[in-house]
Amino acid sequence: MSTVVNDTTIHDLGYRRYEGAREGVRGAWRVLFAQGFRAMFGIGRPLKSKAVPAFVLAATMLPCLATLAASSATKGQLPIMYGNLIESQLILFVLFAAAQAPELLSHDQQHRVLPLILTRDVTRDVYASARLAAVWCALLVVSAAPLLLLYIGEIGIAVDPAAAFTKMGTKAGPVLMQATLTAWVIGAIGAAMASMTARRAYATASVIGLFLVATAVSIGLDDLAGVSADVSGFVDPLRSLHKMSLILFGEKNRAMDLAAPPPLWMFVALALALGAVGAIATCWRVRRVRV
Repeated sequence: MSTVVNDTTIHDLGYRRYEGAREGVRGAWRVLFAQGFRAMFGIGRPLKSKAVPAFVLAATMLPCLATLAASSATKGQLPIMYGNLIESQLILFVLFAAAQAPELLSHDQQHRVLPLILTRDVTRDVYASARLAAVWCALLVVSAAPLLLLYIGEIGIAVDPAAAFTKMGTKAGPVLMQATLTAWVIGAIGAAMASMTARRAYATASVIGLFLVATAVSIGLDDLAGVSADVSGFVDPLRSLHKMSLILFGEKNRAMDLAAPPPLWMFVALALALGAVGAIATCWRVRRVRV
């Protein structure tokens, strides 16, 4: 069947029309977020896409299990130190962000699918916010898993789990805060760097390189006369996240024994600011991608 409108012929080829509900911006955002979250863990993709997430989860959980086993064997004589474990895990979280964030933000640019996504209700800001949320939530899962394992395991290995649960109530807040801010900082910065290029290899290298450069600059400032360790520590996001964890869980290292660290609110403000800069940079880049 064909219809003539203003001397233009419209042919009905018999394709089935969509008669379902149109969910608009919220539905599009949910789809982009869900697909991005699944992609961060390689769900629905080839086996090699799951290698890095599986490695990071195993490498962060196994030391926690070993710590819990050692503490249980010594009947609590060997204390569980959250801060020391977090220090060794931060670089693994960076590896996770560097390997998986480009799958969301570089992949779409490389294969030129943004023109298909940025249609109708999906604006560039909607796209950027959905991708950022997916990266942050995936990193929140990865960073919270070992802390929750330590928290629950410390209660489980106690002689009196009920009394230990009451005593451990004060650690629930630090566990959630540390995991949330760690995911916010590393996720936002990783998303920002991944969005800057359409080449996945370059995106991965830029994420790792940025954190390594920050660490090198921070160590270099330590060797300069007149620069305190507190000031140089704020240059390195990983170093500041580690020191924040020590303060949150009431632990100390040698440097903190020699000089009192800055107050906790300064580390929280720095983490929020770094994440905000990364989120703004991601939105800025997405707005300028050619489609």
